[in-house]
Amino acid sequence: MATAQIPQWIFSCLDQYANCACGIRIVKKMGKEGLLKALEAKGYPCELEIIADPKDTSEFPEDGTYILTLKSTERHNKDTDEKE
Repeated sequence: MATAQIPQWIFSCLDQYANCACGIRIVKKMGKEGLLKALEAKGYPCELEIIADPKDTSEFPEDGTYILTLKSTERHNKDTDEKE
């Protein structure tokens, strides 16, 4: 399944910070919707924001910043509470 392609460090960042700058490679490899669906299937419902030069109209801007943000911090807060 596609979730096996998501590096563990992405889950670690989402657990710790509730967001992650994931980079272009994983987004291009899995596709925007594929990545978001795979994360949601693992219990990480996210939104993907691509910050890039407005003049770059390509689907995957090379110099863009690809940021995953958890839609809800409920999971993030629960994990943090369990560690304390």
